[in-house]
Amino acid sequence: MMPLLFEPRLLAMSYPPIRVYILLVLAALAGGFALLVIVVGMCERQHLTGDVEPAPYPYPPSAYWEATRRDAVKLGLRHAGDFATKKNTSMVKGLQSMFVTTDNQVIVSIIGGSLVGTKLKKTILRSKFYNGRIVESCDNLGGTTDFSGVVERKMLLHAGLVELLDFHLGRLRSAGLPPMTFNPQTVLEEYDKMDLERGERWVLLGLARWVDPQKTSIRLTFRGALRQVRNMFAEISKLKSQEHRKAIKRAGSRPGD
Repeated sequence: MMPLLFEPRLLAMSYPPIRVYILLVLAALAGGFALLVIVVGMCERQHLTGDVEPAPYPYPPSAYWEATRRDAVKLGLRHAGDFATKKNTSMVKGLQSMFVTTDNQVIVSIIGGSLVGTKLKKTILRSKFYNGRIVESCDNLGGTTDFSGVVERKMLLHAGLVELLDFHLGRLRSAGLPPMTFNPQTVLEEYDKMDLERGERWVLLGLARWVDPQKTSIRLTFRGALRQVRNMFAEISKLKSQEHRKAIKRAGSRPGD
């Protein structure tokens, strides 16, 4: 006797398992997200210098910015100025406080504000060697990996300034080379110069193009945007090893802040 076409056993054999549909949906979402990042990367104008200005501030200071700034003062770091992002420049809207260590070998940038409606809490430490190599340490996701490989960037998720500085100094000791000393009178300019040099390298590699005749801002090319997507997924993958650090309270929300 011929089996009916609608027999449950045959129907189950005729259609793929539900997990196949789930994988297809996830793949479509990932592809859509990657496409969005590519489009945004090619359209976004990245200001490498000149996107901040001194006080007065048009933005209210965040608890993270104020608390981390106090930590820097307690550590004896030299204050090099407080700045706010200019209107109609960076997608980041907020405040930036600059410090430098007493030996002038580490620049500290404390950023508190918002990025496309989401809160931004980030501290970046930078040192430079005489061979041009740059070591960068930060406490949160965000920012762009240097496609040229000159800037060696590592993250210690949700680290306070004391822990982050210790982490950074450990990296410098492991390098086995003496870092350059920065001019304490031109800390912001020294910091911006490293970003400008990164932009120059990307343009030479065909990963970005200059937007203005003064060569102070760039937009990614299609190749650069593709590289950014690849690096973004790599950063997310690395974050898995620091999942346990997500519970660490950030500056501004710790007891006593």
